[in-house]
Amino acid sequence: MVDHLVLMSGHPSAATSLPRLVPVLGDAGAARLQRRLLEHAAQVARAWRDTRPQRQVTVACQGAAAGEFRSWLGDDLDYEGDSGGSPGARMAVASVRAFSRGADRVVLMGVKCPDLDTVHLESAFFALDHMDCVIGPGHAGRYYLIGLVAPASAVFAGIPWGTGAVLGRTLAAAREQELRIGLLPTLPMLHGPGDLIHGAHLISEPVTRRAISAQN
Repeated sequence: MVDHLVLMSGHPSAATSLPRLVPVLGDAGAARLQRRLLEHAAQVARAWRDTRPQRQVTVACQGAAAGEFRSWLGDDLDYEGDSGGSPGARMAVASVRAFSRGADRVVLMGVKCPDLDTVHLESAFFALDHMDCVIGPGHAGRYYLIGLVAPASAVFAGIPWGTGAVLGRTLAAAREQELRIGLLPTLPMLHGPGDLIHGAHLISEPVTRRAISAQN
């Protein structure tokens, strides 16, 4: 059984990183947080990969060349160039590529959920022993990972990315495809200033509750 984990992340440049957090953190601070989120996700991914054979981790690069990600994160991960398009289009391409390389189960993981750990990843792949699709719900109607046992591009199509309707529309699309769906525990994700309390340990400059409240 070949399991493939794909990290979906933009490059931590000031121009593209976590725009909703710029009012609190500034451009440099948002970029620094994005960097630490991806570094944390890569650490979790390595810990998951190294416990068993036939496990692979790929970084689906966005916003910079794959070589820039490699020189930063290291040679022990695989990297794919930016396929372009909407988040859904990039996710669909990433999953198809993983299956085309021989994966039996594929999980796409975002990096905006600092509480995600190896237990959640193990649970996701275990669920795919019994389900066609597994989703890790985030708060405010989003999700932090999605897994499949076969390509299913329809679950990524027509989704209003960046809104609180992402999870609901994805679940509806999966049901329309008659996929058996498993759900993981709901975890907090970093989207707006009010979420920063969940990622405070990744921020070098402490963000106070007063500063967060001022932006809400």
